[in-house]
Amino acid sequence: MRRLLLAITIALCGLALIAGTVEWQWRQRGYLPGILDGQDLWAQQRQRVYPEDGQQALVLLGASRTLYSIDLQRIRERLPGYAPVMLALDAMPAMATLRDLSADPHFRGVVVCDIDGIGLWKITWESQQPWVDHYHRQWTPSRDLHRRLLNLWQQHAVIARSDFSLLRSLVRTLRSEPEPFHPHMQMSSAREGSIDYQGVDTSQHRRDLEAHLAKYNGKFPGPDPAVWHADLAEAKAWVEKIRQRGGSVIFYSSPISGLRRQVEEDTYPRAQFWNRLAESTGAHTLHADDVPALKAIALPDESHVDYRNKRAYTDALIDALVTRKLL
Repeated sequence: MRRLLLAITIALCGLALIAGTVEWQWRQRGYLPGILDGQDLWAQQRQRVYPEDGQQALVLLGASRTLYSIDLQRIRERLPGYAPVMLALDAMPAMATLRDLSADPHFRGVVVCDIDGIGLWKITWESQQPWVDHYHRQWTPSRDLHRRLLNLWQQHAVIARSDFSLLRSLVRTLRSEPEPFHPHMQMSSAREGSIDYQGVDTSQHRRDLEAHLAKYNGKFPGPDPAVWHADLAEAKAWVEKIRQRGGSVIFYSSPISGLRRQVEEDTYPRAQFWNRLAESTGAHTLHADDVPALKAIALPDESHVDYRNKRAYTDALIDALVTRKLL
């Protein structure tokens, strides 16, 4: 038995030495640890919309513009009565999650839903439904514990990324593939994202949009305004359910610029769509074009905020919400 324990100890020490050496080598090449997003991480935050310490949940819905632009710590500092919860999902409009919160009898928080014309078009409403279903059907205390342990591992180890697994490293070597990419996006365990645009070719985003736009002869197809507003009668019922429980919903149009702004206005003219949103949904609305401090925020790719400006962006958004008595 003593020999077996000694052998196991030596083997574990050897594995730790190998892992530590590999970790050190990747860090020497400039790689850093980072949380990997996924349905379990989202579910872990979804369960936090019921604060029990006298605070009110401030649920942040939307897509990448919210996920990578909001400074959660700044919200905690400036709005101590609120507990921020990040439920935005990259490239996925938020209506399915808003619907889920409205159907939750225990949810009494405030929702800030960052959304644009296409996100309010009914054909996109189911985008986040797989994440909602995962939370209700598969999320368990054991998965919560597993995700907490995984968060610790990913926060402290570069080799926690699947790109650095032994099998992937072997395949990469055999195929003479280049080293894994250096991500310019980071995620925290609270699902607060950050984008570092320094050294990133932002013109590629513009070229991709131009190429996509060219497929539609310069203008994306959009819905009939009357149908678009009529469909929002469902959302009006969701807003009312949340309001009856003491919460509220704020639809927010975040800043965009350049070609992206032109495309949005061409496809969803504000006069025909956004300006009638409060009437169609019964929710409060806030448009970044009406807030000079938000319009002034630099958007390197015409859509997102560099992490260096997250605090300023969050301050501007909080100021706008408080000034208009929405918080």
